[in-house]
Amino acid sequence: MIREFIMSALGAFGGTVGFSIMINAPRRIILPASLTALLGYMVYEIMTKALGHSAIFAYFLSTVIITLLCEVEARVMRKPATIFLLSALVPLVPGYNFYCAMLALVENNGGEAAAAMLVAVQGVAAIAVGAAVTSCVFRVLTTRKRLAAK
Repeated sequence: MIREFIMSALGAFGGTVGFSIMINAPRRIILPASLTALLGYMVYEIMTKALGHSAIFAYFLSTVIITLLCEVEARVMRKPATIFLLSALVPLVPGYNFYCAMLALVENNGGEAAAAMLVAVQGVAAIAVGAAVTSCVFRVLTTRKRLAAK
């Protein structure tokens, strides 16, 4: 199990590096975004496999952690948080669930396709809500801090 966990984590890191290069992210951003993705994916794996939480909760919590780290990295490096976030969220995208849904559709298995699609859409929704809420809260807090300093 530990070997599988390490291989998954390295795959998340390598996939994020490759995706960052593919989208022409600045070189300074590739390592921090990849390490953030690695941490977020590790949180997801621990939540689902070791602690037994639902995938939806794990997607949400790991997205919140990734978004917080990306916002901090963006402030430190004076870059838009979107660049970090776009790369760092790649390992969490539930592509396998979408693949299973499409495969079930091709095999004319509507019930299985609907179930797999529902899981995939719930995962995407949890990721979107986690990123949006965390980003909004982070910006409100930093705006208040900035206004209080004036």
